Amino acid sequence: MSALNKYTASQSYHITSLLVNPMGRLGLFGTLNLLQETAWKHADNLGFGMKAMEKHNLYWVVTRQILAMREWPRYGENVNISTWLRPPEGAFVAREFLITGDEGREIGSSATSWLAIDRTSKKILPAGKLFDWNEIATEASTGLVPEKIPAEGAFEKLAKFRVRNSDLDVNQHVNNTKYSQWILDSIPYENHKNVLLKSYSVNFLAETHLGDEVRIERNLSCPVLDEAASGETIYRGMRVSDDRVLFTAILSWEKKL
Repeated sequence: MSALNKYTASQSYHITSLLVNPMGRLGLFGTLNLLQETAWKHADNLGFGMKAMEKHNLYWVVTRQILAMREWPRYGENVNISTWLRPPEGAFVAREFLITGDEGREIGSSATSWLAIDRTSKKILPAGKLFDWNEIATEASTGLVPEKIPAEGAFEKLAKFRVRNSDLDVNQHVNNTKYSQWILDSIPYENHKNVLLKSYSVNFLAETHLGDEVRIERNLSCPVLDEAASGETIYRGMRVSDDRVLFTAILSWEKKL
């Protein structure tokens, strides 16, 4: 979707040295942070951002996300991120994004699903009853659908991380972008230089808190990055203390020419 309308908010960003990865590009972690910032601003403008939700003892959690990129911007370039809401389906609210680069060319898109949670009871609230979605949502779609990612199968351990102060968001949970960083940090550096990430999908299955140890694992039935021309690799994050699956994710990639 390239046309903007009254339902769509747009935010521009300049790719500074604080946002690029070692390859000099805006990478996965930086892109997810910009998407999150754009979503927060849009929610604030619509009247159901963090502060507004706190007044009702509620908060938003993202449950699934998919990001597909045609091109990763370089240092010094500019990106524009547009976001809009789709009508709720049951308890879930869909938020979508369009990413354009210099001269307005489309370089990526993303789709997410969200739930409204009661802070005290941790119960999920039916999103359709929270707001008048006819005034703020549209049927426009990127065509992306964040699907369920399997957690079953044989996995191998890649790395282990302990949740630190800097990993937390304002809700005292691990910021959803940190999960991508853990996956990227578990992949050998040489592989980062040799492959190009095409898409990233993630399912968030349980809350992660300060002090938790999280084990990153790779599905053994999937190709290893840099050992094939292209492929999809499934990862999962396990809490060490109880072996609970915290998230599942897929990286879709191809070798650089």
